[in-house]
Amino acid sequence: MKNIEINIQLDPVKDGISWMPKKVKQEGKYALVIGTNGKYRLIDENEAVDILERFEGNCESDYIGHTGFVVVCNKKKIIRTGDSRFIAGSVLIVKAGKHGTDLLTEEEVEKAKAEFACRLATLCADGIEFSAYEMD
Repeated sequence: MKNIEINIQLDPVKDGISWMPKKVKQEGKYALVIGTNGKYRLIDENEAVDILERFEGNCESDYIGHTGFVVVCNKKKIIRTGDSRFIAGSVLIVKAGKHGTDLLTEEEVEKAKAEFACRLATLCADGIEFSAYEMD
């Protein structure tokens, strides 16, 4: 592990870290990737940004009910049934922040998983049943 030196001489122009790291993450903060099959994994901010960039503008976001949690999914994978929209597969969950999106604490991850699960529905197509998340 590398030692980090932070110079503090009470001179804001010169004070600071001795080298600038390429990637920094916040401890205890995550984004949630969760599937409609119930499986999930926690990811850091760098991977969340990478996923958003890979959507290449083909993403859609939606609040989970009246919470501050936001589901981000591939808009090309949205299933439309009458007036409803569903997504089957996996989604990224973050929370709304002042300047875009924020990461989740461990407690918020548990709440987001529960809110997501409450909105799962069973759809049928070609005689096959599958779980899908109902978007608002």
